[in-house]
Amino acid sequence: MSETDPAARAFEDLCAEMTVLRRSVEALPQAWRDNRPPDYTEDLARVVKAMNAVGVRMQAIEDTPTLKMTPQAYGQGIRQAGLSASQEVQAAFQRAVGEVREERQALASIIGQANARRDQWFWLGFIGIVAFLFGVGIAPPVFGWMTWKHFDQRVASFIVGGTDRWESGMAMMRDARSENWNSLMWEDRLVHDNQVKIRDCRIAATQAGQPKPCVIIIKPDAK
Repeated sequence: MSETDPAARAFEDLCAEMTVLRRSVEALPQAWRDNRPPDYTEDLARVVKAMNAVGVRMQAIEDTPTLKMTPQAYGQGIRQAGLSASQEVQAAFQRAVGEVREERQALASIIGQANARRDQWFWLGFIGIVAFLFGVGIAPPVFGWMTWKHFDQRVASFIVGGTDRWESGMAMMRDARSENWNSLMWEDRLVHDNQVKIRDCRIAATQAGQPKPCVIIIKPDAK
């Protein structure tokens, strides 16, 4: 058989096409796994079940003897049986159409919910990033610039229960370090009792430019 034999060439072309087709078929499972769509098995199963029910009803409608009658016989049947058969067929058809419409809306709702969840995750991530940037870079300067002066001190005073920040601070110092507080109060009484003498000695020392002795009075501790 020569190399230019049309039958041989056609056979070779057929073999090449079969090879390509076989490779394509072998690649289908991997392509399906790589491009597998979201699993809507449960939702689609419910839709398929409803569609099967609709199909059964439609088959029942198609098997209705009334639909198999000729126009003349149909007209005669209407005149004989009245409008009951027509109304029954119309009601069954309307129910079937309604169920198809409901299942179509359910399928659209499933797709819409999937898109909504995707958008929700996007906005949650966006808001989280904005909140993080605001808390780290913007909030401290803004709160420092705002006129919330001594806000933390006011909160502490409110928690302690003092009438003002001064009394609340005294109560916290007294409870935290009682010995240091007693020493501080003793020094305060000493300065208060000798306020005039200490003032005069300070003025004299300032004018002389050197330390000056000062006689003060120390009262006994109250019992």
